[in-house]
Amino acid sequence: MTPTKTGLIVSPRYIIILSALLTGLSFIVSSLSWLVLFSMIPMLFYLMKSRERTINQSVSDFYIFGLILCGFANLFLFQMSPENWNIGLSGWITVLARLIAWCLVCLFSALAYALLGYCLGIIKNVQYKFYAFPFLFPIAELIRSYLYAAMSYGPKGSFSPNFNWGSLAVPGSGTVLVYSSRILGFFGISLLVILFNYTVWLLLRRKFFYAILLLCFIAFVTILGWKQGDSLYFTRNVTVSVVHLSEDDDMKSIDTNIAPVQSSEILVLPEYSGIEKDPQKESYLTPLSKNGVAITSIVNGKGPSGTNRIIYMSKTGDLIEQQDKTFLIPTGELLPYSLQASFSIIGKSSINVAFNSTQQIDRGKTPEKVYKTNNDIAIGTLACSGVSALNEYSRLTSEGASILVNSASLSFLTENSLYHVYAHNMARFQAVSNNRPLAQASRSGESYILDNQGRVLVESSGQNRQVLSASVRLPH
Repeated sequence: MTPTKTGLIVSPRYIIILSALLTGLSFIVSSLSWLVLFSMIPMLFYLMKSRERTINQSVSDFYIFGLILCGFANLFLFQMSPENWNIGLSGWITVLARLIAWCLVCLFSALAYALLGYCLGIIKNVQYKFYAFPFLFPIAELIRSYLYAAMSYGPKGSFSPNFNWGSLAVPGSGTVLVYSSRILGFFGISLLVILFNYTVWLLLRRKFFYAILLLCFIAFVTILGWKQGDSLYFTRNVTVSVVHLSEDDDMKSIDTNIAPVQSSEILVLPEYSGIEKDPQKESYLTPLSKNGVAITSIVNGKGPSGTNRIIYMSKTGDLIEQQDKTFLIPTGELLPYSLQASFSIIGKSSINVAFNSTQQIDRGKTPEKVYKTNNDIAIGTLACSGVSALNEYSRLTSEGASILVNSASLSFLTENSLYHVYAHNMARFQAVSNNRPLAQASRSGESYILDNQGRVLVESSGQNRQVLSASVRLPH
């Protein structure tokens, strides 16, 4: 216990819990992303008193910290719409299914922070702990990502560090520190977030010299990253249009009032938009430029062997390219083995069978590739969960993509889901870190066009059907 100047006793555990609560708020409120720049300050005071904690207490403290952090980051699991799963969930099982998923993810993912607590616990010198903490924390986040992947692994799934709900880098991407990702990568943002907290802590302790040194380093890396985007050599401007649809909407009854603007070279439609089945699609696509393309995704076949297929169409409605999605999202396109086991234990194994035949899809045989239009626009497209995958957009960029596209459907979530806070920050990270504009069209959720500096050029307003257009600058 820690005596204070007022004589009150404050447990170090309460201090670390305060840090977790403040950080958790930055995960679920988009306007509070900046809070992550200060939320770790209580953690630093905890480290000051950590000499009083045994190794077991340190492990326990950090596990509780991780539980709270993961709990906030995965609250969106309670906002899933079971009726959109189409697997017959009803009554008490709709609540229980989400509670089981949330508990499994949080309890397992928090083990990464328990490991962090152990590593810090065996370091007896408090000063050394201070030096080690900023570098150990991003490593713990990487381990947490793999633990999440293990818990959410299922048929056709992938074991990869693409599950970063709870990383400081996510709200950090909502701040200017996102530009450091061009130098330090995704987890480098987490490092700078913690170092900024150190800077504020040093200022509070009146250690101005060290605070200024840290601030200069943070500013240098951030400005250097920003300059890489500002000085990028742009070769052309193109007009991009995206269509936003509501949860139950599709393009089968096309409204000409939301047609793409004249001479659009890229039209992005939400996942499963249905435009390929509409007899009026050619008239709707008429405003596209001569070599313009429309992008959406379709259900190719039935589960469990069907695929989520990205398609490119010409302005005449002809299919000119198709690619199958390779990164599947847990509970949306695959049912994790952990949930399958849980449903079997509570006597609801019928859910597993229903999901397999209606929701489960097959993974693409080859990774999505860059498509180059007849007027030499190189497009890198992913479907649905594209902004979550750390490496896929960077791979497409390295293969020559000059613009990144995401065709999404988030109708399995409620309209104001906390997931959209995560997705928007990740979209900004993808645009900035890859130094490319990004266009997302979505059913429900949010649709937007970002430039290569992560600035929002246009974004959807509400959930009504609408078209958004912007001129974006493309690099060579």
